[in-house]
Amino acid sequence: MDEGRYYGLPIYGVPGFKLGRYHHLDEVVDPDQIDHDCYPRDERVLRSFTERYFPDAAGPTMALRACLFTNTRDEHFILDQHPDFPQVCIASPCSGHGFKFCSVVGEIMADLTERGDTRHDIAMYRLPRLLT
Repeated sequence: MDEGRYYGLPIYGVPGFKLGRYHHLDEVVDPDQIDHDCYPRDERVLRSFTERYFPDAAGPTMALRACLFTNTRDEHFILDQHPDFPQVCIASPCSGHGFKFCSVVGEIMADLTERGDTRHDIAMYRLPRLLT
């Protein structure tokens, strides 16, 4: 989208949905020094998007929370075996958006652990891309 990358998902048992903007302020931060508070500018970004694309959902804001998560430099997960120790598997699904993929990440890691391979195409998630 012109406005950036957004994500949303329903909230079980609650009217409405969770909405967020990926890399909202394009900040690289020290997690021990981050301000976890939300401000009117944060709500404006999300409300503008909601009003434009989901006008029927643009009701009152129920809560605002900061979401801090890790990223690799190419913003893709790491799912692989250690290059020198194949009995060691590495999974870094990056906490901010990885939870949505937990079932398939679990399946991939089980495959790698048990068989050393997986039926899923994980070429873009292999470790060597970050070692160059």
